[in-house]
Amino acid sequence: MIRLSTLCGRMRDIDKNKLDFNQMNKMNFLKKYGFLFLLAALIREISLPFFLNFFNEIGKHVWLLSELGRPGMPLQGAFKTWEIIDGILFILVAPYLYTRNKRYSSKLAAGFGWLVALYGIGDCIMTALFDYSTNYFTSMTAFLHAFGSFLGSGALLLINLFLLLLARKNQQSKTFVGIIFMMICSVVAGVLVEVKLFSQPLVSGILQCVMLDTLYLPLLVIAVKGTLLWIKKIWVSVKSYWWSHEVL
Repeated sequence: MIRLSTLCGRMRDIDKNKLDFNQMNKMNFLKKYGFLFLLAALIREISLPFFLNFFNEIGKHVWLLSELGRPGMPLQGAFKTWEIIDGILFILVAPYLYTRNKRYSSKLAAGFGWLVALYGIGDCIMTALFDYSTNYFTSMTAFLHAFGSFLGSGALLLINLFLLLLARKNQQSKTFVGIIFMMICSVVAGVLVEVKLFSQPLVSGILQCVMLDTLYLPLLVIAVKGTLLWIKKIWVSVKSYWWSHEVL
């Protein structure tokens, strides 16, 4: 007869194998369809100011998007929830970006994936969890908000730098020039936001959107390409299935 301890050990092994299998399936799904999460995250980030009325009445009173999450703001809860969801989506994209770029360099691909995840953690989740303050050192929450924003912005710049190096390696001159142009626009807009050259809060908010959106565009191209290829494969499969049944 099988001893009880042996039976329990086998059951634990079976449960562990099931768990490993489920985790592998989830990871394979993220590696294969991560472009959908990337597309969703970028569309949500770009459209956030429009959904939260930032360019209407609210934008006349706040300088930065982060201020939408301040205590007392009418859409504080919506802003925080929105950003936390976006942060999670960016984290889920990391396996796909690693798989997509590992043929060039596994180390660089891993770094690329981690940078996108870091952006989601810093500029989305941390800025949502910790309230914004004009003085970064008034409290720990204000400092953590500023630190998260700095971490995310740095990660986003490095992401575009990675794509720039990749375009140069593949001799994609148009892509190379386009990314440089986007990075220059982003840096100029970011400097204008920091020095507060314009006295109107809405102008500062628009410049912040320009700073972020120009750095989103190269990633958006990747997400759109992946989505279009996926749709094309589905369409080809449907046509093939329909044609084979028509012939029969």
